[in-house]
Amino acid sequence: MPSTASLGKGILLVLVGLTQAGCQGTGSSSQGEPYTPPAELEPDSIGYFLAEYDKSLRRWTDLRLAPASQRDARMLRALDLNLRQRAIKRKQELVGVLETGPRSNREVAAVALGFTGDPSVLSPLLAALADPNESVVEKVLLGLGVLADPETPLAKILFLLQAATQPWTRSNAAYALHCIVAAGGNDDSLPEACRMALTDEEPGVRAQAASVLGMIHDADSIQNLGDLLQDDVNLALQAAATALARIGREHVEKKGVVARLLVDALDRVERSQRPWLIRELMRLADRNLGEESDPWREWAYRLP
Repeated sequence: MPSTASLGKGILLVLVGLTQAGCQGTGSSSQGEPYTPPAELEPDSIGYFLAEYDKSLRRWTDLRLAPASQRDARMLRALDLNLRQRAIKRKQELVGVLETGPRSNREVAAVALGFTGDPSVLSPLLAALADPNESVVEKVLLGLGVLADPETPLAKILFLLQAATQPWTRSNAAYALHCIVAAGGNDDSLPEACRMALTDEEPGVRAQAASVLGMIHDADSIQNLGDLLQDDVNLALQAAATALARIGREHVEKKGVVARLLVDALDRVERSQRPWLIRELMRLADRNLGEESDPWREWAYRLP
């Protein structure tokens, strides 16, 4: 049976996929290869720095997507620290690039500023959400997610989640929301926007929206999340099941409704998907009633 960490890693694969797609370009962003500085650039120049930083970001993505191992984890921690240290040293220059630099440089600068972990970069990143180039906006959203400042105002991100025409922009908006809410951020409009995002055509958006609703224990989303248990993409189904269990544990009066949604899904899903539902039923019940449906159904339908 999958572990709790497995779903987190599964969602992370979607989120990190945004980084990879962002660095390589998708949709409106696909305008040639990543920026490579002319050979005459000095090693200390900001252009050289950005080109090397972009290479490190792609390496960071590869490590996130690689099969988990202790060696990968060590390398990833070291690279995280390295990206942070390098970005902090060039923070002021990066802000200037984000505001006035060429498009390809603005993209890298936006993500690098997120790695600084410095709340002072929040304002320029938010301002850059108005950038006329959507590929830059995608990277700004990614940078905001990496920054994960709980004080981030969510209105612009929520707007892009709902209104952006490009799938990767909506995906990066969902990623930013996921990271910021996990850090403690919130907004009154968040539940409704995430409920609407549960029907997005992009599975990564659906999965991250479901996860956010679980993190904020939104009881009004129970039926919407129940509908997602019929999703044909495993990641979205798994995120919905986890979110439902979190809500059911937080709102005890909804435990029976949640349990019955999970149990009823057991006989609808593919056999390979059943362990995810059973794991969340175990979390909800604080017990293991086995892998067959009948004991779980008997338990669930006795609940109020």
